[in-house]
Amino acid sequence: MDSFHVARRAHKGYNSVFMMKHGSYIQAILCCVLAGLPAAGFSADPRLTRFDKNGTLFWTNAIVPGVCTVEKADALEGPWLPERNAYATNSAGSLTLNHEGPAGFFRLKTVGVPATQEGFLNLVYSYGLLETIAGTGVGQTDGVSYWQPSFEGAYGALAALSRPHFAQADRAGNVYIADKNSHAILKVAPDGTIRTFAGNHVGGFNGEGPAQATQLQLNFPNGEFVRADGTVYVLDTDNGRVRRVNTNGIMQTLFLTTSGGTSLPGGRGLWVNETETLAYFCAGTRLRSWTPSQGLQTIASGFVELGPLYVESTGNILVCDRGTNKAYRITPAGALTVIAGNGLTTGGGDGFPALETGLYGVRSIWPVPTGGFLLLTHNGCQLWYMDTAGIVHLMVNGDRGRTHSGDGQFFYTPSPTISEGRSVTMDFQGNILITESDYGYVRRIRFLPWTF
Repeated sequence: MDSFHVARRAHKGYNSVFMMKHGSYIQAILCCVLAGLPAAGFSADPRLTRFDKNGTLFWTNAIVPGVCTVEKADALEGPWLPERNAYATNSAGSLTLNHEGPAGFFRLKTVGVPATQEGFLNLVYSYGLLETIAGTGVGQTDGVSYWQPSFEGAYGALAALSRPHFAQADRAGNVYIADKNSHAILKVAPDGTIRTFAGNHVGGFNGEGPAQATQLQLNFPNGEFVRADGTVYVLDTDNGRVRRVNTNGIMQTLFLTTSGGTSLPGGRGLWVNETETLAYFCAGTRLRSWTPSQGLQTIASGFVELGPLYVESTGNILVCDRGTNKAYRITPAGALTVIAGNGLTTGGGDGFPALETGLYGVRSIWPVPTGGFLLLTHNGCQLWYMDTAGIVHLMVNGDRGRTHSGDGQFFYTPSPTISEGRSVTMDFQGNILITESDYGYVRRIRFLPWTF
């Protein structure tokens, strides 16, 4: 049951309702709504504390782990509509809101995301719209580029992709797509337009750089790693290189992934540390590392077909092996632990332990800020959430073939909406990015509740 705590104070402190002049924009803040489940560490009603001159709203006493939603209304009696979401990993938090538009009232809603069915549903209903941000599904033939010069500057949803394999965003909201068969990295801007970021759409090799990224050739780039500032590292698979594109658009080779720069068997997963003194990448059946002093080394081997990877703050590496239907945690020393998948294509399912569930062709893993993981399957065509208790919950259903539906609707539906999964990531705003289908799409699930 929702409860409201409303108070008024004229000056600083734990203000529940206050007025602040911000240019010509007067903001009235209402605190607060408490909804959802009690959680460990939660001892008081959440409170809005201040609204600074930059439009940043601060609060305390949020439910942890959980999700905070700032809602806005033109009048105190509503209607209230969601404005922004944030994951709550500690009790205090903040969000910067849009300064434009008419004055309004704001309030905070906080829900818990514990390892229960109700916690999963709280997570689900913190998300909303499913949309395609790039791809038209024009073609699926491997080795064929569907890119046309007319796509430059057009909306990404009107541009044909060429079997894309990975999409990741920077802090500004730009989404970078490893579009394998067009031999390029594409960038979708926050306004939805798409442009070539690296490569010239002709597969080959014409130099190490440094040079403008759009003047150097790539050859079937199958993976990438994106920093918050927009620096992009490219797994240039058939050129056997990792290339760096800096924030000025200059590309050069960081290191060779094979002896002599021959074609890398497999690929997709890539991570580079801040100082560029350590990198991990997937090479088909092996997880490999690179350092300037030791060169290339094998961390773990014996896999069938590794996909994207993620490096945790502990230094452990998360990988998925589509061929064994399992997700692994690997230490830098090479010790493996299976964290999801029973090794089969069936068994378990929604509400079952991840280790008892057949994750058919699991291909990509990404952490959720409040704990747990997103798991995307290729052959199974599904997106799963594994909570902190190791239980899996089906988030997005799909089917083989040219399954593509649900755009402009609430994402959580039993109807199939996606096809074969390539990768799943989460941007800095909490939106979920899914690269899927041989036909080539990048989908987004907005981190904002659906208003029914």
